[in-house]
Amino acid sequence: MTKNNFLTGVATLLLGFLLSCDNTTADPINNTLNGPNNPGSSGGSTPTITGPRILHKIVINNVTNQEFVTTGNVLEKAIFKEASGPTSFFVGTATYTSGKITRVKFAQEVNGAPANTLSYDFNITYDSGGKINYTTGATMIGSIPNFNSEYTYTYDSAGKMTKIVEKKKSGSTYTQFTNYNFTNTGDNITKMVTEAGITNAAGVPDLSATVLTTTYTYSAYDNEINPYNTLPRTFFVMWSLVHPINFPALSANNLKSFNIVFPSPVPGTAGPVIPGDYTYLYDSMNYPTSDQTQAQKYIYKAL
Repeated sequence: MTKNNFLTGVATLLLGFLLSCDNTTADPINNTLNGPNNPGSSGGSTPTITGPRILHKIVINNVTNQEFVTTGNVLEKAIFKEASGPTSFFVGTATYTSGKITRVKFAQEVNGAPANTLSYDFNITYDSGGKINYTTGATMIGSIPNFNSEYTYTYDSAGKMTKIVEKKKSGSTYTQFTNYNFTNTGDNITKMVTEAGITNAAGVPDLSATVLTTTYTYSAYDNEINPYNTLPRTFFVMWSLVHPINFPALSANNLKSFNIVFPSPVPGTAGPVIPGDYTYLYDSMNYPTSDQTQAQKYIYKAL
């Protein structure tokens, strides 16, 4: 991993926090101030939903930040607004085989047309129990191959994901690895440590070289329903491989507090630390409907 890649990662995470975090007071439980009957001005009224639902949009300051295009409970496409401009979006498209997502492709679109920038194309396989066990990822810059990745997955006896190993290739030669190590408490990810370094040509990690470690501590969750859990889990595993800050989307409950310690860019100095907090208001069915400031709102569709 180069220094430029590290700095790019920091900038990406900072951008995500600017869009999603606030520092208001503790969560009130089942506060219906911004429930489905009173959604404010964030994208139109939402009918009362008292049964099954699926996440449709996340709106920040009356602008759609994330949109999930679904038919029934099938996710077809996810659209993430980028900060580079009002018409710039990062779009993930899902492909299904026998009811399971077997491919997810992410690419930038500007003004509704594909942009000649970085794209990610994941192909996914499952074990006999239905858990992801192998993924290949092809990364392109426009039409030019950039690098390929292979991912393998480890689970504990309860079926919780405990590790993902990524090995990157340049052509047919392995060059880098990243280990994603997860700590689970109940059904929530409470810690993730990533280790990144170089490999030999056969893909064996070179532990004599510098290994960069980043520690994500997810210190507090609420007891309510994570809206991302209404959408396919496989999609958010792939999305998190693009941007690891998104791994708490796999947790059952909603993240309230986190702390991220990055590797030091200069030997002998402390690495950057980013803390943050999220807040929520909920409807009577225990789904988030907004943050406490009502700047960020969650819009659902009934199933």
